[in-house]
Amino acid sequence: MKRIGTAFLALGLVALGAGCTSQAYKNAIFARAASLQTSPDYVIGEGDSVTLMVLGEEGLETTNAVRPDGKMTFPGHGDIAVSGKTTEQVRADLEEGFKASLGLKNPKVYVAVNSFDSKAVTALGEVNRQGRFPYSGQMRVADLIGLCFGTTIYASSDRALLFREVDGATKMYHVEMKKFFSEGDFSTNFFLRPGDILYVPTNGFRVVGNQIRILLDPLAAMFDTVGLGNSVVSYYVP
Repeated sequence: MKRIGTAFLALGLVALGAGCTSQAYKNAIFARAASLQTSPDYVIGEGDSVTLMVLGEEGLETTNAVRPDGKMTFPGHGDIAVSGKTTEQVRADLEEGFKASLGLKNPKVYVAVNSFDSKAVTALGEVNRQGRFPYSGQMRVADLIGLCFGTTIYASSDRALLFREVDGATKMYHVEMKKFFSEGDFSTNFFLRPGDILYVPTNGFRVVGNQIRILLDPLAAMFDTVGLGNSVVSYYVP
């Protein structure tokens, strides 16, 4: 459904830009609209790459990273405060502001976020690469796992948890990654939001292995005293 909505958005933007005589220019508008990934409620932040364009007016566009002061500069208009606003809020501001600064009667403005460097998602637990990763639009759980180079052999893939801040409270969602590919069930392959934390817990093999290690560590010390070393003990420890 979202793909269908994006397609209609792209067609609408092409229609709005029909006043431009360059077919390549129309194609560029279509391509940018079709690749639009940010949700309407995404809040722009410092470091994000943003495209601003007046449809049907060649030359009235810019693509730049949001500066530390939260602003961008648009040709002929000057500085624009974009940080802390959604794309819709920026669009509405510019469509009104461009009437005075650019002398346009009824400007149609296109605003798109190309990269989301101000936001991040986090993966912890039994993944091969823990840490924070740049949020990139419509990311799903499986996309984040891919950035982590998958899970370890000790991962409990059917008990993963997704933590999300919603209205000041932390909500927890169960993620059954084991079903993604073994059963083709992607019902818990949730779309991610900036700030989300995915935790992949440890399975029973790791727990049992740790318990065996705890039990055998005293034996390792004893074998050391008689010259056998740790090789005998390590044979039993995963």
